[in-house]
Amino acid sequence: MSFLGFTNKLNLIQSVFNKPQRLSVERQICRAFDERRSGFAISRPHSELLRLDILYALARHARWVKVPLFKDVLVDFLVTEHEIPRALSESMVNDVLESCDALLGDDPNFTASELLQGKVDEEFLTYIFVAAASSTQVSGVREHLGLGAGLLRSLKSAADSLAEQDQGRNGVGAPKLFLPDVDTVFASIMMKLTGAVRECPWVLDVYRLKYLLLEQLDRHRFAVLAPLVPVVYEFLCAMGRTNHKALDQESMGLIWLGCHEDQVVTIDGIVLLLEAAGLIFRTDVRRRGKRQEVLWDLTPVAEQLTAEAFVSTLAARTKKPGDQEWFEAPGNWRKGYLQQAIAQSPRETLKKAVEKIPLRLEDPILAEAVIEALVRAQMPDVAEGVFMAWTGQKIPPPTASSICRAASLITSRPAVRIRLQSIAEAHESLMVRAAALEALL
Repeated sequence: MSFLGFTNKLNLIQSVFNKPQRLSVERQICRAFDERRSGFAISRPHSELLRLDILYALARHARWVKVPLFKDVLVDFLVTEHEIPRALSESMVNDVLESCDALLGDDPNFTASELLQGKVDEEFLTYIFVAAASSTQVSGVREHLGLGAGLLRSLKSAADSLAEQDQGRNGVGAPKLFLPDVDTVFASIMMKLTGAVRECPWVLDVYRLKYLLLEQLDRHRFAVLAPLVPVVYEFLCAMGRTNHKALDQESMGLIWLGCHEDQVVTIDGIVLLLEAAGLIFRTDVRRRGKRQEVLWDLTPVAEQLTAEAFVSTLAARTKKPGDQEWFEAPGNWRKGYLQQAIAQSPRETLKKAVEKIPLRLEDPILAEAVIEALVRAQMPDVAEGVFMAWTGQKIPPPTASSICRAASLITSRPAVRIRLQSIAEAHESLMVRAAALEALL
């Protein structure tokens, strides 16, 4: 586990459990393990890591711990990741979940009868699948979700298969999972999502929005938005289409009215809920006479959620899927949307764009975003071309930090290192020279 991953786990645990709660759960974990291990030896560092991983799983999936399938997944995680015997894992997990029942509280959106009937097993597995499908690497989603590698590899493989089928290629069938009684549920999820993605390429992002709201909002606030998730998603997309224009609440009200004519939730209510969920933020407050006018914009999380819809809709409108010349005016694009367009563009399109991007990207943050997206798309040679053309122009001091961050992504390229050395030795700005030197180091 990386140091950053370790820190992120601790931060999440502390945000969900206060100190007395955390200590109480830790004691239950230690007691359950000590009472049942019957000679099974484990080192102290391993014991501490085991305790951290269980705490993280409970904190990350606090809204799902009453789901029967969650117990199976957690048991399998202990077996595959920590090599704890299955019988010991099952006893330990049962004890921990029973003893922590009062602390973990009620599920926010499923009734007891639905839990007993197993109706939410499919919802829980869909939640995990959507997280796996949205991640580029199994290791990243494993660290985020805190679940077994085997399950996530199967889900990620199935997600890749789903993407291949959507693009018209001959993808392999969905792999079978190793957890008992899951194959049938998983098959139904694959059938449902395959059809849904064909109908709407960004449908997984709508699911992601639903699960983000479930994670960020309490039971009552989530219940307000749960029936309106597709409407909320369209509202965020409409805000995103304004590009970099922050909106006042009156303008947002008109957009909300266009998305949701029934007005079960007013614009005042939706603003409060979306701010609490971390999807919009206040960019400015202006005075109009005796009253204040608040301006709102999408957070980076909301940009990421709506990027696929923006780019796919634009491609369909221009009838040039993946080949629209987004690089003609990239300064008008949001960072997240620009990166999504790069991810979907053919390699040849990106190569043609190299000469145009640097001359039109006056915003250093967007230039940095282009290079980051190209590296992520495994095109470091194209990213190098953008960097070389961009830094071949006059570099103003405010661009220094962006130069440093962008260069750090491709310092393995010899030409980039030579350019950085040149900047570090000869640039007129001390700030730019320092940034180039930092990137080299």
